[in-house]
Amino acid sequence: MEPVNQPFQSPAQRVTGNWTALQSTFPVPDLGVLPVNAFLLKGSEPLLVDTGLSALSDAFVDTLDGEVSLTDLRWIWLSHTDPDHIGNLDRILDLAPNAQVVTNFLGAGKMGLLGAGSPERFRLLEPGEVFETGGRRLHQVRPPYYDAPETMGFFDENDRVLFAADAFGALLPEPVTSIEQIAATDLREGLVGWSTVDAPWLAQMEQSSLAGILRELERLDPRHVLSGHLPVAHGIQPLTDILRTAYGRGPSSAVNPGHAAEVEAVLNAR
Repeated sequence: MEPVNQPFQSPAQRVTGNWTALQSTFPVPDLGVLPVNAFLLKGSEPLLVDTGLSALSDAFVDTLDGEVSLTDLRWIWLSHTDPDHIGNLDRILDLAPNAQVVTNFLGAGKMGLLGAGSPERFRLLEPGEVFETGGRRLHQVRPPYYDAPETMGFFDENDRVLFAADAFGALLPEPVTSIEQIAATDLREGLVGWSTVDAPWLAQMEQSSLAGILRELERLDPRHVLSGHLPVAHGIQPLTDILRTAYGRGPSSAVNPGHAAEVEAVLNAR
């Protein structure tokens, strides 16, 4: 496969009858590629999860508009306020006049500091509050690792879909459209490499504490795991098995401080 030199937006991919993945990819020199995903819940109150990279704004908006009329979009769930997750927020708010932003107190405060979003269109969730939309209940879930304290994942009890924000992300050797296309060794190394960039503190976490968090996620028994930085996974056990054996033992030697700084610079560009 030819090396990827520019970020690109992929066609929308159906996950369930209601959930759709809006996948993009950007290259990381010397390390491969990183998926950057948003997701769409269709129904009577369509909900967009994160808003993609600003570098792909036109392609992202076109892909989203091909799946749902932007005037019908009702909610925008923000996992956290990093630029790769709110890159097109203001543009979409302009195009979707009926949409409100689902966030929390800290997320709203950080967007205020960034000059992003419209506070009058924020729907602030209390800790642990269940968000109900279109006959669905999205339960807030704290992912096992993250790089921003306002991070909100969720579990959709209807379709048994877990959204894990940055958790379970992976640096991959080449673009793929499904997790089944990733070799087991590449998935393991990719998960460790990404955590070195996104959550270096994980290397110092006690294994027993991490194991408890993973057991709680496994008890949810999700059919589908949505990550901002990995193709959709069907079932959580393969991912949690990797975490149990790979984490808490130091960062990946494949990712040096220069690599980490380069990835962070790309993700934080606005």
